[in-house]
Amino acid sequence: MKGIKKDFTLMAILLIPIGVAVNVVAGELVHLLKVPIFLNQIGTMIVAMLAGPWVGAATGGISKLFFGVFDPTQLAFMPVSMASGIVVGLLAKKGMTTKIWKVTVTGFIVAIVAILIATPITIMVFGGASGTGSDAFTAVILASGREIWTAVVTQKIFVESFDKILSIFIAYFVVRKMSEQYLSKQNYGYLYINNKNNKNNKKVG
Repeated sequence: MKGIKKDFTLMAILLIPIGVAVNVVAGELVHLLKVPIFLNQIGTMIVAMLAGPWVGAATGGISKLFFGVFDPTQLAFMPVSMASGIVVGLLAKKGMTTKIWKVTVTGFIVAIVAILIATPITIMVFGGASGTGSDAFTAVILASGREIWTAVVTQKIFVESFDKILSIFIAYFVVRKMSEQYLSKQNYGYLYINNKNNKNNKKVG
């Protein structure tokens, strides 16, 4: 509980609406373009990287509430968004979002967590189709004679892996472009400041 309270600083709380806005804008853009990925957790990941897992989880949860206003089916996937924020935040605190290869590993881990949570929700609540562009993948696999669980899991492996890895890379490059002055005000901004300084020292050396 102390860790949760410690993460919710004023600067962290102010970061939440920014993260929510990024999620909503990116998610709605992808939805309008009918692209079979989501990209609606980029803001959650940015917040989790800077402010910690619990602030990231709050950002993911609030984002789903906003999505739910336009599409109530999104509310069922709130656990996925919150879990992504927690996982990214915990891994970020371990330094897993400061280098390209580490970011890649983080993306795969987030994807695995998303698959484990989203698959039973998709099947048990929506019968295998949740109304997203990725449902076309499921339909193709079902048409090949596969069972519903196999079809949804296969779809999730491809879609979630691509989506989460792309999302975490976008979040990583956004954070990397932030000024040291801004990063210094965030809970875990020092991780990225230290990483920048280490790279500069290597160049000088």
